[in-house]
Amino acid sequence: MNYSMIEEKSNEESPDLAEAIGFACMRWQEVTEAFDETFGKLYGLNSAERQCLSVIMRAPQPANVVAKAVGLAPPSVTALVDRLTARGLVHRIADPKDRRRILIAPSDMAVEVAREIYGPIQDAGSRMLEHFSDNEKRIVLRFLTEAIQMQENELERLQQKKAK
Repeated sequence: MNYSMIEEKSNEESPDLAEAIGFACMRWQEVTEAFDETFGKLYGLNSAERQCLSVIMRAPQPANVVAKAVGLAPPSVTALVDRLTARGLVHRIADPKDRRRILIAPSDMAVEVAREIYGPIQDAGSRMLEHFSDNEKRIVLRFLTEAIQMQENELERLQQKKAK
């Protein structure tokens, strides 16, 4: 599906508009995945390593949270964190709320790489949103929030199917 077809479908009415939104979401997902894979190739990061970095960029996380987000068993996450630590991309820190607990945190280098690669997307997105009214932004946020929840529910369904 090319952009003009998405745009063409977006100008149509209700059922077709919902279909156009679906196509646009699929295309966005494809382009995002291609961008992330290219980033991974550029920095020698596999999918699990990229996902780990993504999870901890929001805030340092315990290994079990990383394991669940990445879909790996605890020993595999330990190996993944060890590899990223050796490359200077993450480090382990004590949880400030419970010093017995260890969190995985991004290094300054990882934050800088993320800023370099994803910063331009964030800036372009901010500029794009300037053209939306507050009400339109609320609708976009509601759509994205509900779409994320739907996708998480479907992911869980697939994971449960795989476990059977």
